[in-house]
Amino acid sequence: MRCNWCKQMVLRDLSMLELLWPLLIPTSIRCHACEKRFARIDGQTCCPSCGKHASTYCSDCQSWASAYPGFTLKHRGIFAYNEGMKDWLHQYKLMGDFRLREVVAADVKKALKTYRYDCLIPIPLSVDRYNERGFNQVTAVLDTAAIAYQELLLKPVSLVPLATLSKIERMAIQQPFSLVDGAEEQIKEKRILLIDDVYTSGRTLYHAAELIHSCQPASIESISFAR
Repeated sequence: MRCNWCKQMVLRDLSMLELLWPLLIPTSIRCHACEKRFARIDGQTCCPSCGKHASTYCSDCQSWASAYPGFTLKHRGIFAYNEGMKDWLHQYKLMGDFRLREVVAADVKKALKTYRYDCLIPIPLSVDRYNERGFNQVTAVLDTAAIAYQELLLKPVSLVPLATLSKIERMAIQQPFSLVDGAEEQIKEKRILLIDDVYTSGRTLYHAAELIHSCQPASIESISFAR
């Protein structure tokens, strides 16, 4: 088989289970070199609230707790936002290489199996951004991994990419999301899990969580490909 990032041939020994049940053989895999470019977040050595590498609650989460005293958003990132992850996201999301959705699909599926939720809600793109890119980088991965989700959030207006803004400028951004018709009934008293590609400052996910919280869910958590 070929590496789902660099497309080089990958040779590996099959396990006994794979020999007995060939359907267990993965259809895509990362080669050793590409695997080394990613760093998984160790849940034992990170902020218990957001997944950032820290020995206790990080300063970002302390600020969010003050800004949103009405609810707590517990977040987890699957991979660290290191240079390898930045390279993959640049090629996949910004350069529009749709094939690269397969690179993290299996990891996302495995991570989601550890959650108990009633409704998985991806962070949306604006119509303009979607038309420009041709796909939503989050839902494309979920579709590849055959994971069900509900698109209950809308983003009516495109914003300047948050990566180009300072932390102060990000914090000043007004609520960019709205709810689809009937979303309140699907959210009320449900366990909600939000999913996005990257958690940096947390501004995007807290905006989404604020709107979800207004619909009285049983709980809100979030997960991202990278933190």
